[in-house]
Amino acid sequence: MSSGAWASVIGTVRGEPADRMNRMLDRVAAQQAAGPVEVLLAVPPEERAVVDALRPSGAVERIIAVENAGGARSAGLNRAAEQATAPILHRVDARSLLAPDHLMRCDARLRFDSRVGVVGGRQRPVSVADGTWAHGMARALANPLALGAPAYRRPGPGGPTDTVYLGAFWRTELLELGGYDERLEANEDFDLCQRFRATGKVVWLEDGVVVDYEARDDVLDIWRQYTAFGRAKVRYWRLRGARPNARQVGGLLAPVTVAVATAALVRRPRDCLALAGLGAVALGAVDHVGGEGSASLGVRTAAAVGEVLIPTAWATGAYLEAGEALRDWGLNRRLARTTAVAALQATASARR
Repeated sequence: MSSGAWASVIGTVRGEPADRMNRMLDRVAAQQAAGPVEVLLAVPPEERAVVDALRPSGAVERIIAVENAGGARSAGLNRAAEQATAPILHRVDARSLLAPDHLMRCDARLRFDSRVGVVGGRQRPVSVADGTWAHGMARALANPLALGAPAYRRPGPGGPTDTVYLGAFWRTELLELGGYDERLEANEDFDLCQRFRATGKVVWLEDGVVVDYEARDDVLDIWRQYTAFGRAKVRYWRLRGARPNARQVGGLLAPVTVAVATAALVRRPRDCLALAGLGAVALGAVDHVGGEGSASLGVRTAAAVGEVLIPTAWATGAYLEAGEALRDWGLNRRLARTTAVAALQATASARR
């Protein structure tokens, strides 16, 4: 493998508009870099024109379209990592907007702290669209209380953690681990971090490294996204034999508790009104404690919708995936039992 790039930036493209890709690339081109940067974007063949239309500038010396039939994210990241030429890889997302010192700071942490296997920063959802609704959804997505409050979503000091947003790592170490698990289409970052930790490496949240994230502003898009995240989390638990942590248990129980309480009071209008009032107060408190900065009443109201929508979608996805897993388990048990009975009957017939 010939080298030449100081840093390789890897990502995937699937159904992304050209303006979003250009915003992401402009932030990479504006990096304070110690050498040339290459960008490798894994893309389905039918969407290659989106990547081919991108032009290198600034710190970016070349942009490489990596074929990724089917568009699967984990597979695409692995194909891009395999073709990268720099010793350190930096993951990006089509919606990620890097600060100018992002690559330099992550690079320095990896080069000067041999304990670290993965380094990354915090995610800060922002709205690139105007309007009350768009700003409200970004505010909801930026509220750590609505998303389980992992370290990379909340203020605080840097240091060892369980996962980070995006991530940078030595290419050789990533490949030695087998890359991203291609059985996971979401939660792949968390899974990779846990596998690094299992080798004795530290996952490091770099203090002051913050990545702006283009928040979705369509309710259905957010619902689909977080339902998929919930499904992916259950797949991860099953795949690794892991269990939900305390904040995930809370996320699973909260929507059920609200639904049961609502069902119990549905025939008692006065109590329903009281419950609705209590819910409004609770949402206001969540927004006040977890929301960033001041906002208009309209934005706060939209944020409150998002703060209900996000955990509910996540829990719904988790329950749907768990239900399908139980159904498959039952079907497999019945199939095994039927097969065993048929085998016994065949054996008995042969003996006669």
